[in-house]
Amino acid sequence: MKHLKVTSALLSAIMSMSMLMTPVAVLADETEVPSETQTTESAEENEKADENDAETEEPEVLEDKGEIDAEAHREAEDAYLAKGKCGKKVKWTLDKKGTLKITGKGAMKNYKNVGTYKSNAPWIKHHSKIKKVVISKGVTTVGACAFVNCENLAGVSLPKSLKSINNSAFSNCISLKAVSIPKKVTVIGAGAFAYCTALEKVNIPNGVKTISQFAFTKTAIKSISFPKSVNTIGMSAFFECNALTSVTIPATVKTIEKEAFSSCTNLETLKIPIAGLVKLGDLAFSDCRSLKETQVPLSVKELGYGVFSSCTSLELAFIDYNLYVNSKLLFYNCPNKTVRYFDYAPVDHVFTQGNFVYKVTFPEVDGTGTVSVIGYDPNIEKLVIPSGVSLENKGLTVNYKVTGIESNGFLGSSWNNILKSVVLGSNITSIADNAFKDCTALESVTGGPKLVKIGTRAFEHCPKLKVFNISSKTLTKISPFAFNGDKSLTTLQLKNTTMLTKAGIKNSLKGSSVKTIKVKKSKVKKYKKIFKKKNCGKKVKVKK
Repeated sequence: MKHLKVTSALLSAIMSMSMLMTPVAVLADETEVPSETQTTESAEENEKADENDAETEEPEVLEDKGEIDAEAHREAEDAYLAKGKCGKKVKWTLDKKGTLKITGKGAMKNYKNVGTYKSNAPWIKHHSKIKKVVISKGVTTVGACAFVNCENLAGVSLPKSLKSINNSAFSNCISLKAVSIPKKVTVIGAGAFAYCTALEKVNIPNGVKTISQFAFTKTAIKSISFPKSVNTIGMSAFFECNALTSVTIPATVKTIEKEAFSSCTNLETLKIPIAGLVKLGDLAFSDCRSLKETQVPLSVKELGYGVFSSCTSLELAFIDYNLYVNSKLLFYNCPNKTVRYFDYAPVDHVFTQGNFVYKVTFPEVDGTGTVSVIGYDPNIEKLVIPSGVSLENKGLTVNYKVTGIESNGFLGSSWNNILKSVVLGSNITSIADNAFKDCTALESVTGGPKLVKIGTRAFEHCPKLKVFNISSKTLTKISPFAFNGDKSLTTLQLKNTTMLTKAGIKNSLKGSSVKTIKVKKSKVKKYKKIFKKKNCGKKVKVKK
């Protein structure tokens, strides 16, 4: 940074190289049969369609060939402008009301861009008359460049059978306002809805992994919700979406490519979880002039240049110090910014609060992370594990759920002869192997409504343990020798537990003094079958 002289002319040149791109023209050359948007099925079908259906490329205008009488011919003429084939087993008809129907089974044919906003789709000569597209059940893809520049297309009906919307399929359909994408769709191709300048509402179904490059460039989308299946947001995917005001990025997204949200001038709220994202591409959020606050996640390993450049309203940004020092033009032309550093909350970060020592097991995401208890004050008799804790550092507050108890530090120490009772918190899901081993004064363990697993030898050699009353409905695993050597423990109270299985309690009571398992009345019969001596390691009675 010391030797780099940054001028407005330099940044202008940088921005110009990106913003003067002509995405649709590029897609025309590069995405004729796009690998990222075509399934194996469609590739095979389209190859055969090219060979077998060449004669049906041009629209078939209805003519009187003497095969039908005059009246039938007139009715047909009234019904259709043109018809033909658009795939091996897929046909199309266009009526005089402007409805283009696609029927049949399998994939539509992929078409080419043959000029700016033009394609060689067979109905394209009638593009200005197309007002509605109805694709029937059985069709699995919308072909590449199929409806490019259908400027009067206002409504689209897509079937449940649809699996992919290929490259530039609806590009420059400037009258299209809303699209409902079916649940089975896993591919939204490059430029699929680019320059649909009236498009305000679109859903992205769970199953889509990549939002392809230029997919929604220059649309009127106001808000967007990404499903957890999405891991990549492609280059310029939402470039110049000026109606967009709020974006929430889920932790599953690992990559945001170059200029993905660049020039979204009304974007005010950007929520990125502190963990999850790995790559932020060049100029990803540049020129988002209404953005006031942001953070660069601690998980980011690859940070492009000028990511938040020209975000002229930016007031506050959080970032790891080392990442900031090595960044390039990150906040260039952000005159009102204040940068704060955070160096807390990565995985395995350890901190002490109250009577406990905690370790971060998952950083804060969407407001809450998770921690495990790895130590506690050895001088207390009653250990009440909280449901959550908050960590304050450098002006930030991060909330964590306490979900685990690990065997570390003070836990499992043979000299712990003071602790008498443990109350498990409402978010505890696991007790690790050896967690309370050799707690010689321990008498009772209660609580744990969300407990899922008790680890191997978790309560081994706790000779005074008498009460074990777990309220969990989700307990599925009691590991081998969990209560080995506990001479005073004769009864396990598991009255809410309904999910235990034969495999889940294998050798769980071996070496223990447990004689009785108390469960729900409705589970007595089932648990009698699984709590057999050969399975759990000891003869016991199961009763309500």
